[in-house]
Amino acid sequence: MTQENNQNFDAGGQHSEEAKVTFQRIIGKAIINWPLFAICTIVALTLAFLYLRYSTSQYKIEAKVLVKDDKKDAAGGMLDEDQLLQDIGLQGSKNNVDNEVEIFKSRTLMEDVVRNLQLNIRYSSSGRIKNMELYHAAPFRFVFTPWPSDSAFDKSHTYRIKILDKNNFTIDEILKKGHKKIADGKWGDTIKLAMGDVVVERTNTSLGGDDNQYYVSISSIYQMAIQLSTKNLDVETINSKVSLIDLSITDAIPKRGEDILNELVAVYLQANIDDKNRNANNTISFIDDRLVGVGEELGKIEKQIQNFKEENNIADIDEQAKLLLENTSDYSKREADQEVEYSVIESLEKYLKDNKNNTHVVPTILSDNSGGDNSSPLSRIMERYNDLEGQRARLMMSSTENNPSIVNIDEQLSGLRIDMLASLASAKTSLQVSIDEFKRRFGTLNSKIKEVPTTERVYLDYSRQQNIKQELYLFLLKKREETAISKSANVANARVIDAAKSDFAPFAPNRSKVFLTAFVFGLFLPAFGLAIKDILNVRVMSKDDISRNTKLPIIGEVGHSDDNAIIAVQKDSRSAISEQFRTLRTNLQFTLAGRNEKIIMLTSSMSGEGKSFVAINLASTLALSGKKVVLMELDLRKPKISKNLGIDNGVGFSNYAINKAEYGQIITPSGVLDSFYVIPSGPVPPNPAELIMLPRVAELFGKLREDFDYVVIDTAPIGLVTDAQLLSDFADCTLYLVRQGYTYKQQLQNADELFRNKKLPKLNLIVNDVKASRGYGYGYGYGYGYGYGYYENSKNGKPALIKKITKRFKKV
Repeated sequence: MTQENNQNFDAGGQHSEEAKVTFQRIIGKAIINWPLFAICTIVALTLAFLYLRYSTSQYKIEAKVLVKDDKKDAAGGMLDEDQLLQDIGLQGSKNNVDNEVEIFKSRTLMEDVVRNLQLNIRYSSSGRIKNMELYHAAPFRFVFTPWPSDSAFDKSHTYRIKILDKNNFTIDEILKKGHKKIADGKWGDTIKLAMGDVVVERTNTSLGGDDNQYYVSISSIYQMAIQLSTKNLDVETINSKVSLIDLSITDAIPKRGEDILNELVAVYLQANIDDKNRNANNTISFIDDRLVGVGEELGKIEKQIQNFKEENNIADIDEQAKLLLENTSDYSKREADQEVEYSVIESLEKYLKDNKNNTHVVPTILSDNSGGDNSSPLSRIMERYNDLEGQRARLMMSSTENNPSIVNIDEQLSGLRIDMLASLASAKTSLQVSIDEFKRRFGTLNSKIKEVPTTERVYLDYSRQQNIKQELYLFLLKKREETAISKSANVANARVIDAAKSDFAPFAPNRSKVFLTAFVFGLFLPAFGLAIKDILNVRVMSKDDISRNTKLPIIGEVGHSDDNAIIAVQKDSRSAISEQFRTLRTNLQFTLAGRNEKIIMLTSSMSGEGKSFVAINLASTLALSGKKVVLMELDLRKPKISKNLGIDNGVGFSNYAINKAEYGQIITPSGVLDSFYVIPSGPVPPNPAELIMLPRVAELFGKLREDFDYVVIDTAPIGLVTDAQLLSDFADCTLYLVRQGYTYKQQLQNADELFRNKKLPKLNLIVNDVKASRGYGYGYGYGYGYGYGYYENSKNGKPALIKKITKRFKKV
């Protein structure tokens, strides 16, 4: 258990250490590339500033309307039809507030708003970057005389108004290809445009300079209404417990947004009142038509009475018939009432049978005698019919005739119309029976009146007809006044709680959000670029790349040098690279701990990784310590050491191997230090691998162990040929070169395989050409390296560190 806990602890510590190293590497890369981050952030913030400077700000305008909801305001505990449907699991119709929300969103209302405010006519002034839209700030306006029909605005037009002076202007139409001059004019002139005649009127806003230009865009009323109602307008209820409706609209001009919302509410309220007045208007129209007919009939009877009196020289026949009228007054009045009701029902029946009135409300003008009071079945049917007709009209503002709700209402209206016709027919039959009964009784009275003179009898008949028509006329006048009073008392079922008001600051674009986004993007873009570059990079760039691909220890690092000198390590050298080679020398002393361990072999994955440079300077560093060192140029295919040191390569290792030269002939002074010797490669052999396997090669290494303190072998790349593996039998230590930014990561895995299989003795890595600006781990890893060479490469007193910072800016 203890061992398992220790393993878990070690694994946790390893993961923690790896995370720490990864975090340090990320921070290190960010610090090294800070100019790139700074430039990208500054550019992103500058673009954000320009975007905010020239983008159009959007303001939010809000209003609140309280709607009277009959379902919420209904008294008592009775459940309505929708509630019953919902209780049994069926979907009822929307409540009153939801219907009003849809009406507010309807295109019909918004078209009225656009038409009333002329929102399809937009004014703007020219600017250096973009045109600025005007509203009431325009110095002129277009006044159409008269206002064209909606179809005249089907096509969009844009006009340019160029101010010539205080009184004159010129107007051009902007086309897809150039401009078309319309006219030159003065303020107040009538200009003929494509959609109609327009008067260009001056406003109270002052004009700009003489070169000021303005633009007028005239678009479709329908398209503008669709845009405002679907894209800009938002209508919603606060919650299901209240009947408040929130209206909001977004607009670049706060005043225009307030006007649109206020006008929308005004149009809605007026439409609501007009909907309620439809019943009264139809009733008044029906009564007016009947008053004309009844008035004509009453005037005709009165004319007959007048002619009758003149023909019979009757001065006062009323006194003569007073007694008879008193006896028949009761029957006459009741018969007159029945005749009035019969006439009204007959007219109402004719009205219902007329197909032209299918979509109109039914006039409610029945008297109490016919069952026209609120408690009679016929009156309840008529009231239900008119309510449904009103609901249908309101739904048609936001729906079509194919809507299930409309179809349902139409079916109910059809059934109610049949019921009303049946009730009216029944009432007519009942009234006819009553009238016949009164006529029968009047027949009895007439038999008694036969004794009355003929003149009085005729006059009595005229008077009875006059009384009937007069009663009907007075009844119609009374109903007309009652309906007119009811109409004047109609109010909308909604009221404004909060008038439209714009927010003080624009809600879009959000300045802080835009700047924050730009700042994050300015940091993210270079980070993303560096990450992609790191992912796509297949070469060794950092210590992390080495540690992920091999377990080989790093025995030393050699930094990058802009100096092209082959010998970087000399007697009095204090540069960073010379100190790195001295550190490498120290590390080798610990690696070659055995008494007779002195042969060092250098190899790599491929050509160009700096083996010759490292071999020369390593040998020079070892010679500086007072040791006798020989450098063997055994990259037989591409020898470089002799050329770099200026040594004759005519006789060398290849000659000795084939017994064409002696031991003393191939050892040549390097010309760098007295204790530093070189064995050149000699002529390039056709079979280097077989040459290394010759017996004289082993003899050569035996003599070198006796005569020199250190033997440094520069061999061919092990990733390409087998020379290094053949020479490994003579070597005590192998240095594998990896060049930053040059060696492939895949090649490190090959080196790791050699290390795990122990194919090379004491295999260690040397990282060459390390550049601090590339974020390689912890720099050169010495801490004091820059201290020695801080001013070494300065020119005109300029420190080397400042030169490196300047160079870093240039790379960015």
